[in-house]
Amino acid sequence: MRFYKIKSHAKINISLGVLGKLKYKLHKIESLITFLNLYDDIFVKKIKNKNHKVIFTGKFSKRISKNNTISNLLTILDNNKKLKNQKYLIKVNKKIPQMSGMGGGSMNAANLLNYLLNKQKLNFSSKEILHIASKIGSDVIVGMQKKTSIL
Repeated sequence: MRFYKIKSHAKINISLGVLGKLKYKLHKIESLITFLNLYDDIFVKKIKNKNHKVIFTGKFSKRISKNNTISNLLTILDNNKKLKNQKYLIKVNKKIPQMSGMGGGSMNAANLLNYLLNKQKLNFSSKEILHIASKIGSDVIVGMQKKTSIL
């Protein structure tokens, strides 16, 4: 089987307002977000393995931990038996800098989730999608919509 290619675009905050503090040292924010023509390439392929395999390459691939947004998404889906024991090889060519505020990891998870929902025909309710996205990161749901939005 061939790889399916996904472009995972970076996001940028056009405006940002801090509205207060939340638990765990996070802030409640309101932000106007849009997407850039800077993107990571994600290559996805079904494999006949016991486990998923996630590989990062590219200029900004150093120091990405085994506990990353893509691995976390796959773990959540496996734990909820949503992938029907199907495993994937996922290669990510990182062009979005880590810790830049451009949502590289969150957008990767959002785009992979969109791929699984649309191309692999996984069946989720809107509530389930929102719940899974929020477990990965607060901006994942914005990445799934891929349009200028207020978060």
